[in-house]
Amino acid sequence: MVFVQVSVLLLLAWSLGAIQLSPRARTLHSAPMWLAVVWTLGVVACIGLGASGLLRFGDWQSLSTGQVLHRVLGEGSLAMRRSEWAVLNRAAGVYLNLDIVWTLLALCLAQFHSAMFWAGVAERRRHARAVRHRAS
Repeated sequence: MVFVQVSVLLLLAWSLGAIQLSPRARTLHSAPMWLAVVWTLGVVACIGLGASGLLRFGDWQSLSTGQVLHRVLGEGSLAMRRSEWAVLNRAAGVYLNLDIVWTLLALCLAQFHSAMFWAGVAERRRHARAVRHRAS
């Protein structure tokens, strides 16, 4: 279930760039950039928390992905239920023990990549319209 949640977040982050193509959604045009800024600040905050733990206690104190998901979704949530496959359980265990920084960083990269991809699509559309306009 954990990988499905992460996949949905990555898909959401990547596809939000498509909002830039819609002229009707003018009020939402800045939403993808603000979301990327929030995720970037999350990365900085997690690294700062981890580093402060290193300075104070000599141990990295950043939250793991599992801790964050348990706090957000609640202990024993259906979304955190284990799979029937041992290999998938091991992979989920490894992922859940990683710092949340890696998930936030992946979301930031997906967000920025989507912005670049959709901006390229918009530029190609503008160029095609300009060529059609000049031809007529």
